[in-house]
Amino acid sequence: MKYKGTITVFLSLVMAVILSLVGAVLESARYSSARARAEMIMDMGLTSIFAEYNRELLRTYDLYFIDTSYGSGKASLRNTEEHLRKYIDHNCNPAKGLLILDAADMAGLKRKKVNIRSESLATDSGGRVFKRQAVQAVKDSFGDSIADDLKSRVTQYKDHEKEREKQEKQRQKIQKKMDGLDLNDDIKDISKVFDRRKGILKFVKESASGLPDNALPLENTVSYRRNAEGIGIVRPDEDPDSAINELLFTEYIGWKMNSFTDGKKDGPVQCEMEYILFGKNTDTANLRESAERLFWAREPVNTMAVFQDDGKIAQAKAVATAASLLLGSPELEEPLTDMVLMAWGSAESLVDVRALLKGEEVPFIKKGSDFAIVTPLQIPLFKTLSAKKCTSGIGYEDYLKIFLMMTGKTKKVKRTMDVIEMNLRTTDGNHGFRMDGCASYMEAEAEFRTKTGAEISIRRDYAYEEIIE
Repeated sequence: MKYKGTITVFLSLVMAVILSLVGAVLESARYSSARARAEMIMDMGLTSIFAEYNRELLRTYDLYFIDTSYGSGKASLRNTEEHLRKYIDHNCNPAKGLLILDAADMAGLKRKKVNIRSESLATDSGGRVFKRQAVQAVKDSFGDSIADDLKSRVTQYKDHEKEREKQEKQRQKIQKKMDGLDLNDDIKDISKVFDRRKGILKFVKESASGLPDNALPLENTVSYRRNAEGIGIVRPDEDPDSAINELLFTEYIGWKMNSFTDGKKDGPVQCEMEYILFGKNTDTANLRESAERLFWAREPVNTMAVFQDDGKIAQAKAVATAASLLLGSPELEEPLTDMVLMAWGSAESLVDVRALLKGEEVPFIKKGSDFAIVTPLQIPLFKTLSAKKCTSGIGYEDYLKIFLMMTGKTKKVKRTMDVIEMNLRTTDGNHGFRMDGCASYMEAEAEFRTKTGAEISIRRDYAYEEIIE
């Protein structure tokens, strides 16, 4: 039999519509599949980029940053773009170069162009991008409560700062009365304690004998150059400069940075915390500033303790009475008593500074039994006396943290980055390391073309903060 096939005009029209619909669905599926793949390629590329964090920076300072110089010493966004371009090209055709047959690829994606639109650098917003990561590192390792003790010590210190202002006025008043008097040698020895700067400088010189005198390699560090700029801090969940974060950043410095009492270390900076505080160009100069600051911190509390101790007042009065009689001026008994008491507090403070620089602790507020100088006759001998042992007092680094809390925020952050740069530049592959070449956030855009000529544009942003928080 012979069969004849026929089709109506109506069916022809319907089939044309159906076939067009099927073609449109297939093309839509192809495009959707291609777009989904393009998104995955973009995500994998950015993930690979952010996996290239500086290993030494993470190992030493618990910080995640991409060094956009990649060890070349020439930080540039174009370097990161090139890395992203390679990752995208590989993921567009992962079988390229392999001795296997290519699988069927409906999309046939080709990378058209890649552009990193913006980045957030460690030095942006006055270093707050770096600071946010440093604070988060402390939270992850120790929790927020680590700052509670420092907070209470800072409050105590600020209270005694007011006392120091009162005592300085009292000292000036006493010194004015004593000027021009013909004092005997014993009284002169006591009054020499008032030459605080000379005494502390001499004391520090002996303590710092092992420190190198060469200048720190500060050239081309964050504080001494014009830094590259990104878009600033991105999506901050909280203010990096808040009171609690300021405390936590200070704890970060104490955790990661070396101080004089930690002993000698490998690297260009021995007194790292002291540099962050004072910014001098040698370790010795920074230690000198630290010792003088310690003296000014100890003197108010010690002098206050002396003036509140009836036994010490009686001893000082006995010395002052004898001195005034020798001078034939009984009216000098009262100012001489005050002078002896203030010299006592100053000499005791110098003993405390020596103890602190040895790594020992001293009571924040001393009682009469805590004093190393037990009689006014020992005041000229303060260089030979040792502080009494204390196991629940305040140490050298505790004081440095208190001082750091009273240092300018931006200055403190920049000097911390100075130290990081100086140290990392001594490690392999980081000789030209710059913190303003370190990125923690990027927004990138890539354009793809499919086998059929359709174009797909994908934009993504990525940040370490979203991972570590």
